[in-house]
Amino acid sequence: MSIQITKLNFSYPFSNTNLFEDFSLSIQDGWTCVAGSNGSGKSTLLKLIAGILCADGGKIAAGGDSVYCAQDCSEIPDNLYNAFWSDDNEVRRFFSILCVTEEMLERYESLSGGEKKRIQIASALAENPAVLLLDEPTNHLDAKTKAMICSALKTFTGTGLIVSHDRDFADSLCTKTIYLYNEASAFAGGRECTVFDTYPCGLSKALELRQNGAEQSRGEWERLNSKASSEKARSAKLESQNQKTRSRLSKKAIDPHDHDAQAKIDVARISGKDRSTGDAKARLASQIRQTENERDSIKKSLKRKEGFSLNETDFSKSVVVQETVVRADSYSLKIPHIEIKGGTKIALTGENGSGKTLFVKHVISLLEKAGRQNEMLYLPQEISSEQEKTILSDFYKLEESERGEVLSTLYRLGSEVERLTFLRSENSEKEMTDAGSLSPGELRKMMIALAVQRPLSLLILDEPTNHMDITSVTALENALSSLDCAMIVVSHDKVFLEKISNASLVAERNGNLGEIKMN
Repeated sequence: MSIQITKLNFSYPFSNTNLFEDFSLSIQDGWTCVAGSNGSGKSTLLKLIAGILCADGGKIAAGGDSVYCAQDCSEIPDNLYNAFWSDDNEVRRFFSILCVTEEMLERYESLSGGEKKRIQIASALAENPAVLLLDEPTNHLDAKTKAMICSALKTFTGTGLIVSHDRDFADSLCTKTIYLYNEASAFAGGRECTVFDTYPCGLSKALELRQNGAEQSRGEWERLNSKASSEKARSAKLESQNQKTRSRLSKKAIDPHDHDAQAKIDVARISGKDRSTGDAKARLASQIRQTENERDSIKKSLKRKEGFSLNETDFSKSVVVQETVVRADSYSLKIPHIEIKGGTKIALTGENGSGKTLFVKHVISLLEKAGRQNEMLYLPQEISSEQEKTILSDFYKLEESERGEVLSTLYRLGSEVERLTFLRSENSEKEMTDAGSLSPGELRKMMIALAVQRPLSLLILDEPTNHMDITSVTALENALSSLDCAMIVVSHDKVFLEKISNASLVAERNGNLGEIKMN
C-alpha cells in the first residue's frame, strides 16, 4: 500500500499564501521520516493524509484506513477498551509488546506522558490501519520507552509516516526521509510555499546529504557566476580594443587629399583586420549567455549563519557539588562529589523519575545560596505562562540594538524571524502580554538568545530539544558545541548529547533509592 498525493493545494484561512501549491508526492510502504523546520507543514501534511484537514485542491489517495497519533496523548483513545479486551490475540499483542496493563487503564489520568504514549500507539496498532501517522511521538520519553515503542512500530507492515527530530529514533525505524521546506527561504528566487526533497535513508544521513548538496550547489553557482564575470571583463576589454580599432580605421581624421593613407585603410577593411576583435567579442557574448544559462539552471542554496558566542565572563570559579543525599517525598538521591569546571559539558541521562531534575534543582540551590544565580541560565522542560510574560518583558526592555542582537541569535538558532513580526512592533509589549505569543520551541530559543547577551559561566538545559524542529536542533547543537562555558544538559536525544558533551552523569533508581553516577 502506498500514498499518492497529486497537485495538492492548501492554505490556512488566516494565511495570504499557499502552504502547499501543486504539491505532488508518492510515499511507499514502510516507515518514512518527515522532517523540516517549524511552519513547513509537517503536521499539516499528516492531518491532510488522515482526512482531519480538507485540501483546497488536488487529490490524496491513501489506499485504506488511516490512523493519526497527535503529539498530545492526554485523551483516551476511542478504541482503547474494546481493543484491550478483544478476543483477537493479534489485537491484544500490541498492548503486551508495549507493557500496557489493566491497572494502567484504570488510572489513565495519572499516568506519565510516556505511559500514555505507549497506550496511544498500542491502540493505533490494534486498529491494523493501512496508514499510520505519528506526530513527534518521542518528546519527553526516556531511552527505555523509546526502545519499547520503536520495537512495536517495527511490527507494522503498512505505510508509516513519522514526524520526528529525534535522529537516533528515526534512524532506527525509518529507511526513507522526506524533508519539507519553504522554497523561498531555501533558494534565491524560490516560491513562497512548501516543497520537498526525498532521501533513500534515515534522518541523520539525509541531513548530511542535504548539507553536502547545498554546499555543492552553492559552490557550483559561485563558480559559474565567477566565470561569467571573468567573461564579461574580457568582453569589456575586447570592446575597448574594438573601439580603438574602429578609431584607427576611421577616415574622419585623414586629409581627403591623402590618398595613400585612405588606400591603406581600405586594404585593412577589405582584409578583415577591422573585424577580428568584433568577431571575438561576438563569440564571447555567446559564451557569456551559455555560462549564465548554466548558472541560472542551478538553484542557488541560501546559507544562513549559525552559532553564537557568550559575552566575556569574569566567572572563573568552578561549581563544586559536595557529596550528599537529597530527598523529595519518599525518594532519596545520593549525589557524589562533583566539580564542574569551565568548559565541562555534562550529559545527564537516566530513565524518567530517576532523579535528574532533582539533581539539577540541587545544583541551582547551591548557586543561589552562594549568591551566584546571575552566573547561570536554567532552561526548564516546560515554561509557564508567567515565565513567558517575564521573558517577553525582558526582551522589550532592551535597547533597539540589543533587540537586534537577540533577533540575530534567534535566526542563527533556526527561527524565521521575519515571521515573528510582533517582535519588531513598537506596540508589541502591550499587545503580547498574554501567554501563547510564541510557540514552545521559539520561547525556549528566546530564553537562550536573551541569556547569551550577558556573561554566563553555567548553562543548565533540561530537555532543550523538546518542541524544536530539526533545523533548530542542529543549529542549537552547533552553537552549544562551540561554547567554552560549563553546561549540564538533561536530554534523551542521544545524537544531540554526543555532539555537545565531553562528560557524563547517569541517574539510576532502585525503588525509593537513587544515585547519580559518573560514567
